[in-house]
Amino acid sequence: MARLLAFILVAVVAAAPALAADYWVRNGGSDAADGLTVPTAWATLQHAADVVDPGDTVHVQDGSYGGFHLDRSGALGSPITFVAEGPAALIVADNGTTPDGINLEGASHVVIDGFVVNGRTRTGVRTVLGQDVTIRNCRLGDNGRWGILTGFVDDLVIEDNEAYGSVIEHGIYVSNSGDRPVIRRNLVHENNANGIHMNGDESQGGDGVISDALVERNVIWGNGGAGGSGINMDGVADSVVRNNLLYDNHASGVSLYRIDGGDGSSGNLVVNNTIVNAADGRWAVNVADGSTGNTIVNNVLYTAHSFRGAITIDPASLPGFVSDHNVVMDRFSTDGGDSVIDLAEWQALGFDASSVVAAPADVFVTPGLDFHLRPGSPALDLGTLTGAPAEDLDGAPRPVGAGVDAGAYEAQLLECGDGGVDPGEECGEPGLGSCADPCTACIGCTCAPAQPFCGDDLVCGAEACEDDADCAVGQACQGCACVNPPVCPGGAAITRPVLKLRASPLLARFRGEALLGTVDPAADGMRIVVDSPEGPGGFDVAVPAGSAWVVNAAENRWRYADAAGSVGGITRIVVRDRSSSQAGLVRWVVKAKTDGSFVLPPVSAVRGAIVTGAACAAHAFNGPGEPRPRCDGDASRVGCR
Repeated sequence: MARLLAFILVAVVAAAPALAADYWVRNGGSDAADGLTVPTAWATLQHAADVVDPGDTVHVQDGSYGGFHLDRSGALGSPITFVAEGPAALIVADNGTTPDGINLEGASHVVIDGFVVNGRTRTGVRTVLGQDVTIRNCRLGDNGRWGILTGFVDDLVIEDNEAYGSVIEHGIYVSNSGDRPVIRRNLVHENNANGIHMNGDESQGGDGVISDALVERNVIWGNGGAGGSGINMDGVADSVVRNNLLYDNHASGVSLYRIDGGDGSSGNLVVNNTIVNAADGRWAVNVADGSTGNTIVNNVLYTAHSFRGAITIDPASLPGFVSDHNVVMDRFSTDGGDSVIDLAEWQALGFDASSVVAAPADVFVTPGLDFHLRPGSPALDLGTLTGAPAEDLDGAPRPVGAGVDAGAYEAQLLECGDGGVDPGEECGEPGLGSCADPCTACIGCTCAPAQPFCGDDLVCGAEACEDDADCAVGQACQGCACVNPPVCPGGAAITRPVLKLRASPLLARFRGEALLGTVDPAADGMRIVVDSPEGPGGFDVAVPAGSAWVVNAAENRWRYADAAGSVGGITRIVVRDRSSSQAGLVRWVVKAKTDGSFVLPPVSAVRGAIVTGAACAAHAFNGPGEPRPRCDGDASRVGCR
């Protein structure tokens, strides 16, 4: 027994994870020491990089150091962290492996915090082939090619850095299909090419598309002397660019396009940015190369160039394009900048119906220096709440006043909260009542539309309901939207489903199979439902039990026939028990035909279900272009398989 207990104790100790450690590095330290205190600190960052484990933190005192190469990973929730303990932890030499200051090679779950990395041969901080990497509070100046370079890094965070003076290319470069990057609150200036560049780079592998990026609250100026954009997006999809200030850049402001990416930059939202290009700059927003479905709202878009203007888009990028509620100049292009049209011609194409033309002197407190909105600015209350961030570039609340302001800054009531009732204040001060509309909130001493919160018992904004009573009869409230409840939640899944529908005259065919167990449609009848989660369309027919059903001698095949279609147009049903091939398997075919018409469910969201007795099976088809089983068609015909 003693030997067994000893074995168990050894096994438990061996299995227990090592405790996270705090290590120290300082000038004058020794790599032969234990590194656990300041007096016993290590001398080099590379020694720390060679020994750290998940959860360890390396504290670096002010001083001058060679860079380091890290190929070890932390763990989810237990990153490896290198943090500068003062403002002057300087990386003054490349690491010994690559021509970069700090290099993370295949390293995941890592935090780099607070270093000054200037003048490196290639990159200040480089990270490739990893995930969950954070680079924050670093100052990266005058590096040979890039301030920060990343490649194939998912769930990346780049925040609160300063990246400037890159000699050949960009301040911040996120590349190679790394999804879900967050780039926020960085100062990016005077780099030779792009300020921030995102490039899916299909030639390097992966899908060539960076998806679900968030680029917010960055200040970007003086970039692009050799070309490029303040924010450059090559193969970037379903991403958000918001609350950024771009000024005095010498090429484009925000570009959505495809050169190296696996596809165009599509499905992106560019909202509440201020973009003012230099006189040698290009268009404030540039959309090209089949970059479809982009939305440009609540921005200030201006360039001091002599003939370029607010937005240029090529014909291949027009499908799904939305632009409105912007402060613009009176120059646009629909052929990639080859020719220019004015706002009226642009509006005739369906764009920027609510936008206004204004010059910087009318919009800003001090054009070129202070881009906050001046009193009476045409940007005040011009924007739409849809998609607008709840805070502005300063972190101040949005909206304040009657609506959302265009641009990166929301004008505030500066006397709000001083205890007195000042002009423009509606709430929040002594003697002022609360907001009468329950769907508004007191923000910055004004009653502004509240961000709807599903579950707060108030139907506000785009919400349709808070409970079932808010919906039409037969519908249910799910996620504050009124939906048609599923016929059999938790029921069996239909396999091999095929559904064909014609609206006028009605023609329907629905077949499939499911593991339903024992069934008897002759005794229980059968309900057939074709619908959609939202809106009208489809049919719901209950064929009753009884003598209209014919059962074979083996009682494993049931047939319903009614040439007149007197029950909902159903002319024929055949149900077969296929337990001989798989226990509980049931196969069916339903046909319907009438001289009348009916409304088809939307082709993007078709559902089919059958119910007989206690057995129920259902399937939700994918929409056009998605994996099978899917539906294709239009309002007159739908085919699903």
